[in-house]
Amino acid sequence: MKSIETLDIHIIGKGKLGRSLSAILQRVHVRHALYDRDFPHHLKGIVYICVSEDSIESVAHKLSYHKECVVVHASGTLGLDVFPTHATDVGCLHPIQSFPGPEVHLPSSIPATLQNHKQASLESIRMMKQLALRLEFSLYPFIGNRLTYHTAAVLSGNFTTILFSLATELLVKEGYSGKQASELLYSLAAQSLENASKGTLDEVLTGPIARYQKDVLKKQQQNLSWDPLLEQLYGTFVEVANKRLQKDITD
Repeated sequence: MKSIETLDIHIIGKGKLGRSLSAILQRVHVRHALYDRDFPHHLKGIVYICVSEDSIESVAHKLSYHKECVVVHASGTLGLDVFPTHATDVGCLHPIQSFPGPEVHLPSSIPATLQNHKQASLESIRMMKQLALRLEFSLYPFIGNRLTYHTAAVLSGNFTTILFSLATELLVKEGYSGKQASELLYSLAAQSLENASKGTLDEVLTGPIARYQKDVLKKQQQNLSWDPLLEQLYGTFVEVANKRLQKDITD
């Protein structure tokens, strides 16, 4: 088995993810090549497809599959059916993390899941795991339905970003600068996520929902009437929490 130091690593895709992964490999001094859409079709070593999801299948079908090549893609929503039917040394290595690009931030904690073809060789699986190790991924097996899996990632990632942005907008509306609003709310948001990772909702939730403060919740929702969608969103979150906490807080 080749070590990762001597293994040829090819990343296809110069978007935010591809450039971030390239920067991580540079940081740990691992030799690799980074390609845009113009890439050699006959490659040796391990190929990591990091293009947009609507282009993964097209890229996968342009590659040449042989005993000296292992191919993985980085999508959370797509499975292994994007690869040609004859390809078995293939997999999905999906990092569950936000990558805004190396110019903005390189994440230091990157959990990831690995799904390999059922007929993948032990050697190819080792290569996939070695790549994950060098990229500093904390590796987990892929379990369950891929649509559900990625929906969970969107809820915890995209939705968290949207909620924090909406919260800062409220303070900016009251006169705070964007920087002040972010600094005021960041510690609360970060600690809330930390709490959420430690237990169930009824164990870790704090604030007016957990304290059964119906009047406060009603007034806060009504205070958002200037933005009907935001007002509705607030009510929906209260209702969702209500059902899980089994409290009648929406009357």
